[in-house]
Amino acid sequence: MHLGGLDLNLLLALDALLSEKNVTRAAERMNISQPGMSAALQKLRWHFSDPLLEKVGRRLELTPRARTLAQPVKNILFEIRTLTNGAEDFDPAKAQRIFRVCASTYCSDLLAIPVIRYLGKVAPQVSVQFDDLFSDTFARLVDGQIDIAIAIPQRLLMEPVNLNGPLSSADLFSDRLVLAVANDNSAVGNTISFDELCELPYVETRFAGQTVSISEQALRRQPKQPRVRAWFPNFQLTLDAVAQTGVIATAPEKLIAMRGAQRVRTLPLPFEVPDFEEHVYWHPRNDHDAGHRWFRAVLQSAAQELQAGRQRLEYE
Repeated sequence: MHLGGLDLNLLLALDALLSEKNVTRAAERMNISQPGMSAALQKLRWHFSDPLLEKVGRRLELTPRARTLAQPVKNILFEIRTLTNGAEDFDPAKAQRIFRVCASTYCSDLLAIPVIRYLGKVAPQVSVQFDDLFSDTFARLVDGQIDIAIAIPQRLLMEPVNLNGPLSSADLFSDRLVLAVANDNSAVGNTISFDELCELPYVETRFAGQTVSISEQALRRQPKQPRVRAWFPNFQLTLDAVAQTGVIATAPEKLIAMRGAQRVRTLPLPFEVPDFEEHVYWHPRNDHDAGHRWFRAVLQSAAQELQAGRQRLEYE
């Protein structure tokens, strides 16, 4: 079908190209060959009399014309899918789809393995791409570059971006910070006071884009603070340092139970830190997408098993 001289099938290619800013990734997203996507790009360039993607350094970036097209194209495709799908069915056993998830390495450590195990059992042709949180994670969610973001609600305040309305979200799981101490660290007993903590070598964890961690925020309210020997970008490195160098650290209880229990023991923190909650975020245009709903349910199921203390996703 053509409208205004444009093959409407090319709208899907246009959406993929503008979202991915990469011909190869756009081709993978649509499950077509790279030469096929290159040919589609040439047709789109001819139709719009615009290069759409231009090389900037070693990357491709959207032209001004392409930036004005990106969101309207997504809106058009959403309306078409809503009109044509009706009561859409999603059969995970037959579906071919890639879900793109941005989450902290901490969340990926907890959820990725049970999710992948579950997909291998019930949805062998469904893939998931886990990426770290970006400085513009929620903007990517709005633009359609990713499908899901997993983050604490405070993360929304870190991105100065106009989301053009609220994102859809749901609670995923909660956790609490505890003190991580190596099993063979004889300098620390079964309890620890705040004064004792301040005298011990201490390390912190800050994710990409963080200027201060949750525990650092709490420590700043204390009359004195421990001297931080190092900052690490993820909790796995932090736990490795605790196990191998004699430092102590704050870390999430669930992660220690899953990844560090053989090397690291936990103590209650001698200062108050509130529990934190991880939420799953998605764009409202995917509220009624059957496949998206199914994948969100997979994440929820994995999180429920985690919350219950079981480290694997049960199958029906």
